[in-house]
Amino acid sequence: MAPSLSVQYDQNTPSSDRILRLHQTRIRWLLLSSILTILVALMSLWVGSYQIQLPDVVDFLFQPTDQPLGHQQQWYVLSQLRLPRSLMASCIGALLGMSGCAMQGLVRNPLADPGLIGISGGAAAAAAASIAFVPLLGASALFSTSLAAFLGALLSVAIVVRMAKQVQGLTVATLILAGVAINAFSGTIIGAISYMADDDALRQISYWTMGSLAGANWQQVLMLLPCSLICILLFWRTRHGLNLFALGEQDAASMGLNVKHTKRMILWTIAFAVAIATALCGIIGFVGLVVPHICRALIGVNHRYLLPASGIVGSLLLLVSDMLSRTLISPVEIPIGIITSALGAPFFLYLLSRQKYAYN
Repeated sequence: MAPSLSVQYDQNTPSSDRILRLHQTRIRWLLLSSILTILVALMSLWVGSYQIQLPDVVDFLFQPTDQPLGHQQQWYVLSQLRLPRSLMASCIGALLGMSGCAMQGLVRNPLADPGLIGISGGAAAAAAASIAFVPLLGASALFSTSLAAFLGALLSVAIVVRMAKQVQGLTVATLILAGVAINAFSGTIIGAISYMADDDALRQISYWTMGSLAGANWQQVLMLLPCSLICILLFWRTRHGLNLFALGEQDAASMGLNVKHTKRMILWTIAFAVAIATALCGIIGFVGLVVPHICRALIGVNHRYLLPASGIVGSLLLLVSDMLSRTLISPVEIPIGIITSALGAPFFLYLLSRQKYAYN
């Protein structure tokens, strides 16, 4: 028996050449997807309700400070509207994609997304309160709404973490249940505020909860870029822990992983990433759910590759969704949350059907 078992093990064990080829294939996939994302980002500068010739876009890319006579309006659209919007879409998509990947790895559930722990619900409730009541105080509505959404998201996560804290660390089941309760309570707050708000505030609340990149500007981009870089680096540091979590928390701890510290680091990185994205753009659903599944089907389950792939594909998906929102019924702009939900909902139903067959 022992020799046959040894032969079977040797036959089923991947060789070093096969591992190297698999690594090279994944790297090539990441490079190709990165190039495609860059091309789509450049295309987003060209596409829009205001017609700009492709040579003018090329001139702008190579000479952004040189404004030809008679093209000042085109230069303004490119430099002040479309370029910051494309950069913001890229950053927000990367943050949401990587957050969804990390959340699914943390709770070991392929149907999880960052909103599962109440981040989006808390942000929406705080933003609705800000839209309805802050103008009565004479404060800046745009800044106060973003700040309130950011703080509301972090407060929701703090409550969820407090509820899920046990002697042995954060309990995933309690974390999810607390997140469901926070989302339900946030929905109650939004409903009550919407019932009492006037027509103008009600319209703003509805528009904010559907998500939009229409307000993108350079001030937001300059704030978003360093925050995105920090979150991406923190996500990258958790890649080894996310791989070990797939084995179970006890096995991960037996292999030397500090489970409590790693879970907190992943959770708060997700919270900060989704909070900053929601504060700037409103609620953009299904990106964190759909993107990791697409990448997992193409590149495998190793988070060393899955995390960066989720960031790249998240950027690509949000750039495409933003172009669709600007062009489908131009010059009217569709909120980007409607586009991502329209793309993500059928895929989510497909995942549920696959999950149903897996249980039967």
